[in-house]
Amino acid sequence: MGHSREEGLCPWEVWGGEELDWVKAPARLYLRGVGRRYIAEWPFNEAHERVIHSYRPRRRYKLGLFLPCSYGKPYSQSYIHYMIRRVLAPWIRAGLLHEIILTNAGVVPRELEEHWPYTAYDWNPAYETPQVKECYRRILASRIEDYLRAHGGHYEGFAAYLRWNSDSWAALQEAAGALGVRVENLAPREVPGREVEEVGLGLGYERDEDIVLITRTALESLRAGLTRMLGEPS
Repeated sequence: MGHSREEGLCPWEVWGGEELDWVKAPARLYLRGVGRRYIAEWPFNEAHERVIHSYRPRRRYKLGLFLPCSYGKPYSQSYIHYMIRRVLAPWIRAGLLHEIILTNAGVVPRELEEHWPYTAYDWNPAYETPQVKECYRRILASRIEDYLRAHGGHYEGFAAYLRWNSDSWAALQEAAGALGVRVENLAPREVPGREVEEVGLGLGYERDEDIVLITRTALESLRAGLTRMLGEPS
């Protein structure tokens, strides 16, 4: 009786999230792994095709800013993206800056970050081999080039905030170089080790290589670069 009463009181479903399915599938799988399967196969290859052929940036921006991905999903809810967006916020609110995330899943405009499959994967860099890293760099470079060809006209310029030794930065340089597009990296080449320990909070966050991007030195470099390129935030 209790079970029947509960069925009557609680609707079976009031929202299913179908509008957030960037790729349609019988079930929203969680994709955890490292290798070509998690770079260039379904659903990420189909998602990329939709970004190129069905997506359009919302307006023309002064700057397209390429950012790293994060373990936390959606990216904006992660520790690293939260700290980065605190700096970006004034320019985002002014409509001057568009965030573009680079990941094994492809090239992900910020406004798609809550769509499946971008909310449901885990690529663990600890398991990358030299062959996987080369595959990642090559495929991501091709996808960035696709994005720049399809949507480059929506931006007056481009910048990046990526580790200088990251495969994402290497892929971006390769794609930009092939198209003659200038992309400045606003991240510093080095940061003090004590600052890395500070933002690691003693909780193991320092094991994430991208943690260097939210140190005081790095965030100040980002703020100074954006001010130089876009003017003082309002």
